[in-house]
Amino acid sequence: MKNKKSIPIQYIKWAYVERRDLIKRMLEGKASKEDFLIGFLRHTPAIVSYGPAGLNASIKGIGFVVKEKYLYETTEALEKFIDKGGDIKEAIKILLKYIYVKDYMEKIDFTKLSTIELARKHTWINIQSNPIATILFFMPPLTTYEVRCKATIHVNDIYWRYVNAVHDVFHAAPYSEKRDWSKRPVYIFEIQEIYDNDPRKMGEKIY
Repeated sequence: MKNKKSIPIQYIKWAYVERRDLIKRMLEGKASKEDFLIGFLRHTPAIVSYGPAGLNASIKGIGFVVKEKYLYETTEALEKFIDKGGDIKEAIKILLKYIYVKDYMEKIDFTKLSTIELARKHTWINIQSNPIATILFFMPPLTTYEVRCKATIHVNDIYWRYVNAVHDVFHAAPYSEKRDWSKRPVYIFEIQEIYDNDPRKMGEKIY
């Protein structure tokens, strides 16, 4: 049986490496407002699902998942930072140390994407019945990727801890109280196919 081919480097470069570069510029105070607003679109795709709640599309923040062998040590380091607290610059340094790393091909599992379910409405209803979803990215003027996935729901396991911790390092670092994770299930999206929907490619399958 042949091994499935690797996630294309063109997608990794756009989705991860350029996002990492933006985060570094933010830390250095070199990212403009325009850089941040456009670059943030790598983080906020539309997640399309279908099920009892009907055909639905929802904008959600997504993130990358470290490989299983790094999950526990990374999660513990992030939780330790949350317990200690820190400002946004310290939070960015933690993300660069554990998530947006130099040796990303070794540490990051690019076959997986993750998000937190905050609303528990249409996407939540659909994914529980039908795990098939599409994640649609668009960044003007031409960059757009259609990422077809199979979703799993996680509560009270290491993925649930990891994804909530990554979120809260960035979003909750300035606050004094840890947010209640009990109402925040997590989706892990395992990538099945990727299409380059740039108008010059017209839906070229790249994975």
